[in-house]
Amino acid sequence: MSEQKNITRVGEAVFPYLTKPDTEYNSEGVYHVKLKLKKDKATELVKRINDVIAKEVAEEHKKRPGTKQLKRSPLPYQEDDTDKDYLVFKFKSKFKPKLYDKLGKPLDESKSVWGGTTMAVGYHPSGYNQSIGIGCTLRLVYCQIDELVEGSENKTLPPLNEAHY
Repeated sequence: MSEQKNITRVGEAVFPYLTKPDTEYNSEGVYHVKLKLKKDKATELVKRINDVIAKEVAEEHKKRPGTKQLKRSPLPYQEDDTDKDYLVFKFKSKFKPKLYDKLGKPLDESKSVWGGTTMAVGYHPSGYNQSIGIGCTLRLVYCQIDELVEGSENKTLPPLNEAHY
């Protein structure tokens, strides 16, 4: 059986940790990105998430017939706080995702990916049924960068000049 390709439409990266892991809440580190997509471009992704959750619900009803209410986990997306025409999807992985440019060539390892970068995300939707409820997580596999926004970590701030006042 061939595996279905799961790739999003091109959206805007929010707080990407793609070149090095985020260790703030997990000492082992997690790679993640939030992807901001227009609602009309996200319908297929929302449907895939709902299908995965529906499958988990069906499995639970097989195991425990007659169960009326099942606890649901938060969805792996939410409406954008600042623009209600957008949804923000969360993708994460313990493993470093592969990064490609818009032509499909591996992205130069020295590049850093910052918020505002536009990209498509390759992912694997995975359903779960745990104590927090039934839900779906979006496992980050790779990113194909459309327009790269780069920056650098600034440990010291530049001095203010008169233009700043």
